[in-house]
Amino acid sequence: MKKYVLKGGEVVTDLGSELRDLYLADGKVVEAGDGFEEIDCTGKLILPGIIDIHVHFREPGGEAKEDWESASRSAVFGGVTTVCDMPNNNPAILSRENLEMKRALISGRSYANYGLYIGYNGKNIDEINAAEGIFGVKVYCAHSTGNMGVEGDYLEEAFKEIRRDVRLFFHSEDEHIIDENKSKFTYGGVELHSKIRSDEAALSMTKKLCELAAKYERPIHICHVSTEAEVDLIDQYEWVTCEVAPHHLVLSTDDYGHLGTYGKMNPPLRDAKNVFGLWKAVKSGMVQLIATDHAPHLSEEKEVDDWRDAPSGVPGVEMLLPIFLNVVNDDGLTIQEVVSLCSKAPAELFGMKGKGRLEVGFDADVVVVDMDLEREFKNEDVQSKCGWSPYAGTVYKGWPVMTFVNGELVFKDGEIVGEKVGKEILVS
Repeated sequence: MKKYVLKGGEVVTDLGSELRDLYLADGKVVEAGDGFEEIDCTGKLILPGIIDIHVHFREPGGEAKEDWESASRSAVFGGVTTVCDMPNNNPAILSRENLEMKRALISGRSYANYGLYIGYNGKNIDEINAAEGIFGVKVYCAHSTGNMGVEGDYLEEAFKEIRRDVRLFFHSEDEHIIDENKSKFTYGGVELHSKIRSDEAALSMTKKLCELAAKYERPIHICHVSTEAEVDLIDQYEWVTCEVAPHHLVLSTDDYGHLGTYGKMNPPLRDAKNVFGLWKAVKSGMVQLIATDHAPHLSEEKEVDDWRDAPSGVPGVEMLLPIFLNVVNDDGLTIQEVVSLCSKAPAELFGMKGKGRLEVGFDADVVVVDMDLEREFKNEDVQSKCGWSPYAGTVYKGWPVMTFVNGELVFKDGEIVGEKVGKEILVS
């Protein structure tokens, strides 16, 4: 394993930044020493590797859309060094057997580090409680891609019976409200998706989950919160944390006009008022972290005659950091806030050992960024197998130029230059 010293760059933490050299050896950040290969980072920022706790890398079962090699390549292109993959595969990851099968197929094939969720379907608590090494348990409160939705007594049973040393992560939409809205909104285009899976559907279920978390005094995490009202509610409950996806911050219902079904995801795009409210919550600290909900589908699946037949989901892991570097350049956030939201907070909140900081003894997961690099992102740039992005056609300023995973240089200046060195993460 090579030993590197990143020289002349500005090392950024959540609290500040300083010009100093950063030494990497044996997969860790280490003290200064001799025999290190020098890499010039003059004029660049050096950040902890980005952590995306919410991705759908589609394998097993969806390899036509994405596989672990293409998805993890997309991740490190974007400076993401750790991902956590959801369980709605085919077969779904609901048992120890399927979990081990998934582990085996990923091993040696990922450029990024990874954690794995197991799913809950109301009938597999024994399997969950016996599973080892899982990052978390995913609970779908409404049917989305994968058809693993649970409700009623099954929902409360998750709070009561699933072992307490693992976190519960929720897709929070109320299926009953969604079904009612389907009968109300029958004529129109894809913009009806936001009316059917309405603000009220999201808020109703989030309220139930917050109340259950308080009742059982159990920490939970609400995924891809999409409305201002949800964030305001969650902020009142000490047991509940949340994430926001980039697409709910930089896209809105106004974008259906040019995106069409390429802008269809669950929960859906919201109006400008909600987008403004979510940004306010991110800046105030009411939102703990950013996660992409990377969920690619092929163009031929999206381009269908009836918008209802188009699958929900958009790719995003590659563009998480560039979007937020552009926000920093526009003075919307500080780079320290980005480090907190996208690296330090997820590592600390979910007990990711060795992640989220660039201090001696921590894992050498590092991204070097050029804040002055400016270019248009195009569909032909997309590394995901799906080959398109809802963010294409926009000019972004601030891009990753190098990514190190476990101390190995895997990405540099638009090319993969290293091996698939990603490992399954340890959580505590």
